[in-house]
Amino acid sequence: MASLSRSSFYNYNVQSDVELKVSAPGKIILHGEHSVVYGKLALAASLGLRTKLHLYEIDLPNKLVLNCLPLDFEYVFDLQELIEELLDKPIAITSHPSSFNWESPKLVNHQSLVEIVENVVVEALMNINPAPNRAVVQTVMGVLYLFAGILSSTSVSLCPMRIIIDSDISMGAGTGSSASFSVAFAALFISYLKRKTIGSKNVSKDGFKPFYWPQADVDVLTHYTSGELDRISDWAFQCEMLFHGTPSGLDNTVCTFGNLVQYRKNHSTTHLTLNTPLTLLLVNSKEPRETRKMVAAVAKLKEDFPHLVEHILEALEDLTVNASGVIQKIDTAAVAGDGAGLSNGFNKWKTLIEINHSLLCSLGVSHPKLDKINRILDKFGLSGKLTGAGGGGYVISVIPPSYDPKEVIRVLKKNGFEVTVTKLGGPGVRVD
Repeated sequence: MASLSRSSFYNYNVQSDVELKVSAPGKIILHGEHSVVYGKLALAASLGLRTKLHLYEIDLPNKLVLNCLPLDFEYVFDLQELIEELLDKPIAITSHPSSFNWESPKLVNHQSLVEIVENVVVEALMNINPAPNRAVVQTVMGVLYLFAGILSSTSVSLCPMRIIIDSDISMGAGTGSSASFSVAFAALFISYLKRKTIGSKNVSKDGFKPFYWPQADVDVLTHYTSGELDRISDWAFQCEMLFHGTPSGLDNTVCTFGNLVQYRKNHSTTHLTLNTPLTLLLVNSKEPRETRKMVAAVAKLKEDFPHLVEHILEALEDLTVNASGVIQKIDTAAVAGDGAGLSNGFNKWKTLIEINHSLLCSLGVSHPKLDKINRILDKFGLSGKLTGAGGGGYVISVIPPSYDPKEVIRVLKKNGFEVTVTKLGGPGVRVD
């Protein structure tokens, strides 16, 4: 199995001109969390908070150095052993190899690949003292899952490298940290593959479906083509299954494409553009939550009371449709300088946000801390709702253009909550 050691035993320098920086935004669900799992419409937006990756080749022979700043770890893997365990052995796919290449993530046998990666990670981390926590293990598994999935069918020649992970996004709080991570790493490995094989007549190994970079894409190293963005999103979805079991696909879509997204499972995605930035308060309850657990709880509630829960889900669908229309009218009014239209739009959206949180409470996914945040916001004339899976994490509150949030921020912080002011919308995954 792949061996691992602490990086403190090594010194290394940049070895070549192969250096890549990519980043992907976080996301928040404005409307439609939980109901989206059951085929209802969801509306989500990218945030001005990002996961940032930096890869460069180093002069340390046969090593892959993984440095995660938010989790404060840096491990050194034996690169050749990773290649032997994850790239050279038969890949876990559901088709004949001749039908598979790196562009075919949906043909991956997900559970089999997870088991292969898990065996490598457990063996590599077992002698680390103190033992890595769950977040560290999942981070390493996510990196190696995409490493194996994207590169195993290719003939790319890997060099020793260091990968640095940094992020503005709090983990496990409902702002798309895992999707942002998954999108960023899918993009990073695809960028690396392209950089290393751009002149190859066939990127695939013998026996796999041939692939070459289209001539039109050869000089495109500074941004991602439309096709590459689709593949990035697809690979990120595969990685999201590792973290969440049955993700909706919304998070990876928003983190890949950015801005505002209308999403319905198994339907084409509608991308909307906000012409005028909207200010958002992200209020962290500091109450950890697990998406998988909350999604399972709603599934159990629906199993016990199918008709009742279906009515709630239909109400969430209707609310999301209404909110999409209101937000677009707000954007139109802002562009036109229509103060009355802007004020009317924000008042309607405020009401919809309040109703949305109440419907989510009825599904049992709120938390006393989330409700306390909303009571504070209400005292200052604002409305808030949980975002993401619930049970903890964040409350979001959209701030009207003329509103000064300084006092409400002070009170929220006084009550022990963390507050971040950011913008809605903005670019998706990109080469930095």
